[in-house]
Amino acid sequence: MDTNYGMEIVRATEISALTAARLQGLGDHREILNHARSAISKTLNRLKIDGVVVNDRFRNRPDLFPIPVRLGQGGPTMDLMAIGLEAHHSAASGGNNATSYAVIASENVILSVPNLNMFKIVVGPHVGNVIDINESAVVNVKRTARALKKYTENVTVCILNHARHEQLIQEVRECGARIKLIEEGELSGCLSAITGEKSDIYIGYGYAPEGALVAAAISCLGGYFEGKICYEDDRDRALAAEHNITDFEKVFHASDLIRSKEVAIAATGVTDGEFLEGVRFTANGAVTSSFIARAETKTYRKLQTHHFFDHKPVF
Repeated sequence: MDTNYGMEIVRATEISALTAARLQGLGDHREILNHARSAISKTLNRLKIDGVVVNDRFRNRPDLFPIPVRLGQGGPTMDLMAIGLEAHHSAASGGNNATSYAVIASENVILSVPNLNMFKIVVGPHVGNVIDINESAVVNVKRTARALKKYTENVTVCILNHARHEQLIQEVRECGARIKLIEEGELSGCLSAITGEKSDIYIGYGYAPEGALVAAAISCLGGYFEGKICYEDDRDRALAAEHNITDFEKVFHASDLIRSKEVAIAATGVTDGEFLEGVRFTANGAVTSSFIARAETKTYRKLQTHHFFDHKPVF
C-alpha cells in the first residue's frame, strides 16, 4: 500500500474510544456498543477508499447500529475490519480491556470467516512456531518456557475467565505456570502475549472474526498464531461452507487469515487493559492511548494523543 493507512484508521479508533468512554460504567452495554459502532463507521467513511467491511461479528443484529458493508468516499478497493468496541460489557460496567480496533488491507487480503467460536493459541516472535494447537496446554506452556529460556513457573498464561475454560485453567495450574485471568477482551490478551508485555502466551476460546484481527497484528508485529474453528452441528459447518471453508479440522495460521503484507492495524484503549491505557478526560479535552502497526515496514508506534475539545469538539 502506497499510503500509510494506519495513520488514517487510528483517527477512527480514537473517535470510537472517546465516544465509548463518555458512557463508561453507566451500565447499558448496548448503548455504549451502538455509539462506538456509529462513531467508528462515520470516521472510516471519510477515507478516500472503497472499503469493503468484512468479519463484522454483530452484522444483522437488529438491536445494534449497522456498520455498512461498504465505507469510504471512493478510491482503491480495500478490505476493512471495524471493531468499534471490544469488551463492551466490561466497558458498560466500568471494567478493563475495552478497546476500539480497525484493520485495513488491500482487496481480498482479509479472509472472511464465519461467526463461530475459535480456539486460539498466541505467542510472540521469541517463541515462534514451537506451539501446536493439537497438543495439550501443558505441552504448549512448557514449549513456550523452553523457547523463552524461562522456568515453567515464570511463564504467564493469559486466559479468559469463562466457565468453559475451567479444565484449561486447572491444567495450567497443575503444571505450575502463572495465570493472568481476564473477564473480557481476548484481543487485548492476545496482543499482550504477542508483545510479551504482560503475558507470554494466550490460550482459549474466543471468536473466529477476532482471529483475523489477531492475524493482522501478527503480520505487523511478528509472533505466531494457531486457531481452530469450533463446529457444534451441521448448521455451523454449512455456515463455514458459505465462507468457502470445507476443511473442518483445519488449523488456521496468521497467513491463512491475512494473505498479504499489505495490511495495517490500529487500536485505542477505552478502559485500562492488558495492552493499552484507557481514555483519560481532562478539564478541556481528553488523552488517548493508541497503537499503529504496518506489516510492509514492520513499523510499530504507540501514541499518546491530547484532544482539546474547546478548540475542535469531537462530539
